[in-house]
Amino acid sequence: LILNNKMESLLGASLRSCSSSVGVGGSLLSPTSALLAGKVVGLYFSAHWCPPCRQFTPMLSSIYSQLVEIGKPFEIVFISSDKSEEQYNEYLAEMPWLAVPYAARDIKDALSKKYKVSGIPSLVLVDGDTGNTINPQARGAVASEGAEGFPWKPLEVAEALGPNLVKADGTTTALADLQARKGHFGVYFSASWCGPCRSFTPKLVEAYNKLNKNNQPFDIVLVSSDRDKKSFDEYLGHMPWHAVPFDDANFGKRTGALSEKFEVQGIPRLVILDSDLNVVRSDARGAVMKDEDCSNFPWHPPAVADVDENPEPLNEVPCLVALVEEVDEAEQKAVQDALTAIVTSSSGKPKDADGRELHFFFAAEDGGIGSQIRRLAKVGKPKQGKVDLVLLDLENAQTCTGGSGTAEEVGKLAETLAASFADGSATFTSLRS
Repeated sequence: LILNNKMESLLGASLRSCSSSVGVGGSLLSPTSALLAGKVVGLYFSAHWCPPCRQFTPMLSSIYSQLVEIGKPFEIVFISSDKSEEQYNEYLAEMPWLAVPYAARDIKDALSKKYKVSGIPSLVLVDGDTGNTINPQARGAVASEGAEGFPWKPLEVAEALGPNLVKADGTTTALADLQARKGHFGVYFSASWCGPCRSFTPKLVEAYNKLNKNNQPFDIVLVSSDRDKKSFDEYLGHMPWHAVPFDDANFGKRTGALSEKFEVQGIPRLVILDSDLNVVRSDARGAVMKDEDCSNFPWHPPAVADVDENPEPLNEVPCLVALVEEVDEAEQKAVQDALTAIVTSSSGKPKDADGRELHFFFAAEDGGIGSQIRRLAKVGKPKQGKVDLVLLDLENAQTCTGGSGTAEEVGKLAETLAASFADGSATFTSLRS
């Protein structure tokens, strides 16, 4: 069978109907393309054993029924993480929508990988004709806006930040006026109740004042997680910059959209944007803390990054990590230069057959993230004068060791390891076994 429709390529040729209408397990309906044509489709990643899922499913079912009843073009496809077909059938009996057949585990795994589903429940909205993503993280919007928010298209960055921003003294400024300064923005996710936030804010104030005093336009917008206006006002009073107004009728929608857009999992978080609101760096907090004179502003991400400064990408993208805890600073610099040469070569970052770019890191801090990587990849303790190389592909729960050598030798070892990632010859060890 050749699947010539994008939705069939995504979900398979047939979908299962809900159990409640036709008996246990439902019946297979096809073709998928006809079932979903012209509709907003919610890909619902869920499982019977998951308590948050079982709380969200009745709400989603009610919203779904409301929309279908008034003729809105909406469909949901359940993608199960249940541990048995019996659990799947029992859970599907509570649902009024379609489902990927339980036996199609390959489709479920491919969808989870494609949409980077790391936790459930998760709801991804796609176009039923093209398969294009409408909202990659729609659960929050559906829960907060209900049926009235359909089709829950996320706000663009400019819509979520603007049109107007407020300062502590109550004055407002149009986002467009700040953009006209042709500088950079810091979108600062923070809250008064957060201890690390209150420690970082004074450092950020120093950087903000220093840069603007030196005629380097830098505007910051506070995206607050405070729970009441009094706390919001008190905290903003310590800041010389703007904020998304707390008393805006769409405050929750705006701040939620920004958190989802920039995949904010915790605070404090500082996202650097250019004047056109393109991302320069997704998390600049560590860079600001280490750059007292702001000489590296606007803190572009380095070609080879320190894992202890920003370990988040290790869980999200393939990474080559040089473990350099037991070589001196000059040798560490030589290793970084060797890795940088690979990244900045004419061929660019190596990519695998799926188009995934390989990212490069080093770990110099004894007892830091590097120690965790060593345990994970079973590399062993660091040895004096030696650098160990590791490929991490945590998205697929696997690692690959790339050998050990001196600072002079590691450049060639890294080239070989990166090439094996690109051509698929790298020998990975599963972390699931």
